[in-house]
Amino acid sequence: MKITKKIWPILRRTCADIYYIWRKEYKMVFSDAGVLVFFFLLTLAYPLLYAAIYNPEVVRDVPIVVVDDNRSALSRQLVRNLDASPNVKVISYCANIAEARQMMMKTECYGILHIPQDFNTDIVRGSQGVVEFYSDMSLLINYKNFLMALTDVTMDLGGELRSAALPIGVSQSLTDIASNPIPYASITMYNPESGFASFLIPAVLVLVLQQSIILGLGMLAGGIREDNTLHLYYDGREHVHNSVLHLIVGKALCYCSLYIFNIVYLFHFIPWLFGYPQLGNQWEIYTFALPLLLSSIFLGMTLSGLVREREASFLLFVFTSVIFIFLSGIVWPRYAMPAAWQWLGALVPSTWGVEGFVQMNTTGASLQQMTRPYVALWILTAIYSVTAYATYRHWISRDMQLGNKGIMDALHDEV
Repeated sequence: MKITKKIWPILRRTCADIYYIWRKEYKMVFSDAGVLVFFFLLTLAYPLLYAAIYNPEVVRDVPIVVVDDNRSALSRQLVRNLDASPNVKVISYCANIAEARQMMMKTECYGILHIPQDFNTDIVRGSQGVVEFYSDMSLLINYKNFLMALTDVTMDLGGELRSAALPIGVSQSLTDIASNPIPYASITMYNPESGFASFLIPAVLVLVLQQSIILGLGMLAGGIREDNTLHLYYDGREHVHNSVLHLIVGKALCYCSLYIFNIVYLFHFIPWLFGYPQLGNQWEIYTFALPLLLSSIFLGMTLSGLVREREASFLLFVFTSVIFIFLSGIVWPRYAMPAAWQWLGALVPSTWGVEGFVQMNTTGASLQQMTRPYVALWILTAIYSVTAYATYRHWISRDMQLGNKGIMDALHDEV
């Protein structure tokens, strides 16, 4: 009973302190237009912008020009079949490669198909007919379309030539075997449209969540430093002794409550609105998002110690978005990266967030199957909560030394 009587006042004081910081942080956030832009407008607008840019997800009728030095019935058939495919559109015949390159330099086309003079002769003699293809590699999605169309067309035409070479009277089954000995079909798992957005946007959603938090907290910290208002987080009542631990917990609870809507919007509404694959259990995805949110918050609080002015958050953190998207493994596989980059990526919450969210939302993996990224995010939450504590303790101690005596009455009573 005596222990309970001692614990209850401490617990009540702790809750009062955290609630005070929580309420004070709400006022700071909603009184700062720049922070609201990062917390809400950026989170709302960026996914719509990215998804709209990549909608529709597939590219059709990519322009290509043909240099036909063979000018035979077979070469014309090859070009007709290529033009009939949905991915490629033959827009012109060119007299030579130089003319075709001029059209490519003017971006009138993105590919060149060259049919050599001896194309038909080689095939008639029983040799392989070779065609040459040149692609503008500025857009890999165009190259993918060219490659798929050329592969399908040449294999179909090769099957027809093999069938035509069989003796008269051969059964249909043998003809089918000769034309297509091993039937194949290209099936893109978890991305039926083979769309660029279905593979990229889920990773971008995680990155938008993390970066909006980091940028918003950086701007908040810069504003507090510029205005010297850190002491306003403490009301000065004698019976309330705010500690650094209360400060970071109160702030984290404030940001978590603000981002509940953002998480539902990013991880459920956007995929639903644009028809991206949603195979995972939505409540398990929200459970997975909790350590992602907390680790991003504590990372943002840690990095905010580097910000001295509001505008500095732009210079310090905006450029990291490109680095983080590469470290996540969505552009280049993480296992193929040097060990140093793998370790650096492991320290970023979005890396594990992308791995877990993409596999849960797109491929239908369960939370149990995502134990590795889930545990990694909780480990990062613990690490960055300690670094956030150290950052704010140093900041408050320095602020007290500069003359703000009303900041804390009992740093020695920290929990």
